[in-house]
Amino acid sequence: MPDSKTTAHAAFECAITPRYTDLDTWRHVNNSRIYQLHQEARILAHIDRFGAEAWFSDDVRIRPLRSITQYREVTWYGSDVHARVQVLSCERDTYRVRSELSQNGQHVGSQECVMGAFVKGQRVDLPEHVREQLQTAATGTAEKLAPDDYIEVAKTVTEWPIRQQLSARYADLDADSQRSEAALARYMEQARFGAIRGIDLGGLGILIAAADISFLHYRPGWKPVELGSGITRMGNTSFVFTGCAISEHGLQAVANSVMVVIDQASGRPAPLTDAIREQLTKLKL
Repeated sequence: MPDSKTTAHAAFECAITPRYTDLDTWRHVNNSRIYQLHQEARILAHIDRFGAEAWFSDDVRIRPLRSITQYREVTWYGSDVHARVQVLSCERDTYRVRSELSQNGQHVGSQECVMGAFVKGQRVDLPEHVREQLQTAATGTAEKLAPDDYIEVAKTVTEWPIRQQLSARYADLDADSQRSEAALARYMEQARFGAIRGIDLGGLGILIAAADISFLHYRPGWKPVELGSGITRMGNTSFVFTGCAISEHGLQAVANSVMVVIDQASGRPAPLTDAIREQLTKLKL
């Protein structure tokens, strides 16, 4: 169990150690593993507030409806990551929580989650004792989120530029025997990679800057999951992938991912070349 403490300002703090198996082919902590560090800190904060058994859910299950993750700096192997978690707001059926990660004194990323409650796969109000405690802890600093209109984009797409199938795996289930938040985040990563691996960057590199994921349901299933992805926006040094996972129960998760092209020598953003733009245009939704 990571070292942890709750501050007098209702924020939870802990240290989490990245593992060698968290690294990707760029030799830094993989973005989906960074997502899991946020998730781990959020769950530890929930346990700290609601007790040792709060990590499992045999009745009401509290899960993210939407998560917005900002990847500000690269996270490395060999040093602990310090996490700070705070409740921003709490309503009848949702609450907002923010986690901040730092490593070696440097702020490396943040995540905001809109959390909701489910019973047998259906949305319900937050349990009263949960709502009361979180309303007391909330800082009241939640800002308005950007529209999640990418969900409607995904619903209207009839043919994704990139399509791929993933076999359902036992490892995709969480401790409550439903498809896990972490698995769905990995699905969004795989949807991006399915398109990125076909792009010739001409010696440049690419990093994820932000991922905005909406979770439509957590129902498990054993039929192959269909992933779709395409480009919805291009800027000077960045572009946006919209991706989705479609299970046997319908659209399960949708994400907008902001990707930044970088100069590999300096690590700084680099303008999209005409060659890259031409390739991305072929992937536009």
